Amino acid sequence: MTAPQDLPPPRPSLAARLGTAVETAARVVDATARISSISRWDHDDSTLLRVSTDSGASFGVADALRRRWPLATVSVVNDDVNGLTQTQILVPSGEDQKHLASAMAHESGMARWLAVMTKTLAVAAVGWFVTVVGFSVLLSS
Repeated sequence: MTAPQDLPPPRPSLAARLGTAVETAARVVDATARISSISRWDHDDSTLLRVSTDSGASFGVADALRRRWPLATVSVVNDDVNGLTQTQILVPSGEDQKHLASAMAHESGMARWLAVMTKTLAVAAVGWFVTVVGFSVLLSS
């Protein structure tokens, strides 16, 4: 019988790593911030986290999370059951993040300006090519 091999320790789940990152970002604004819940949404594979604070700095935490995760949906939710205000962050799946990032890039003013410039340069290049070929044909005949 062989001796059991030492296995590496298990890696924390994506939700646990995300929870740690969100809590760290929230604690920059409010040292009392803590994760109150983490939920995985099966229908689109996104992750919902709720952050509670004792000092009522939910709006400041929301601003910090928006800056840290621009592709996530961040909101402040008032819990009527216990009267607490929590910050909620919905982090989309990797595939959804790619689509959101692409859409944000296409909507930016610089992207639209570059698209117009590219089309203009392409039309100018085709026009120049046609002119040069036309003069070449005329001069050779």
